[in-house]
Amino acid sequence: MTALLETRGITQRFSGLVANSDVSISVGRGEIVGLIGPNGAGKSTLFNLIAGVFRPTEGSIILDGEDVTALSAAERCHRGVGRTFQVVKSFEAMSVIDNVIVGALVRTTVMREARRKAYEVLEFSGLAARADVLASDLVPAEKRRLEVARALATQPKLLLLDEVLTGLTPTEAQTGVELVRRVRGTGVTVLMVEHVMEIVMPLVDRAIVLDLGKVLVEGKPADVVRDPKVITAYLGDRHAVGA
Repeated sequence: MTALLETRGITQRFSGLVANSDVSISVGRGEIVGLIGPNGAGKSTLFNLIAGVFRPTEGSIILDGEDVTALSAAERCHRGVGRTFQVVKSFEAMSVIDNVIVGALVRTTVMREARRKAYEVLEFSGLAARADVLASDLVPAEKRRLEVARALATQPKLLLLDEVLTGLTPTEAQTGVELVRRVRGTGVTVLMVEHVMEIVMPLVDRAIVLDLGKVLVEGKPADVVRDPKVITAYLGDRHAVGA
């Protein structure tokens, strides 16, 4: 499997704090990869580095064979990086369809075409019936899907999902899982941060565990959750019994 995304020796310092240290990962084209780890492990920083919010102190980021380390977030979006946010960032005073049109305008300046694409994405994500309501009127699970829809409207190659299943009921989370699988079915590669292990581990092809800013272990989900280092650093004793 060819790599769509690679990080090579990524280190990110904020004054005296090292948020990421020599992080080298790859995400294969068409994969769903889970990025997991305890709070403060460096997951959000790594997401921001991949998305172009920060430029790493050291190392490089390769997207589809191109070094994008020096590119801005907007330029990376044009190269095919879409993302959601841990804290939902919808435009509350705008309608659902207008929120998604904002994403679609990355690829076209023709409003009619942007609206057509937005409706297409809303149909795909199960929000078409809510197209004309204000984003502020959506329930939390719908707001999560709106984040995904807006990112999909940018027509990404790589979709970064930041805790899109966190805080949902089991039924809502299962709907989210099915949406992620459909996204991958369209050919989009997915890298996702999640904390709900019971949900994310059956979904992802591989898991990468960060701890204290470094890659602790990576591999198939069933192997990762049984790794003693992962149990000690993140999962806790209740997983050790089942291992």
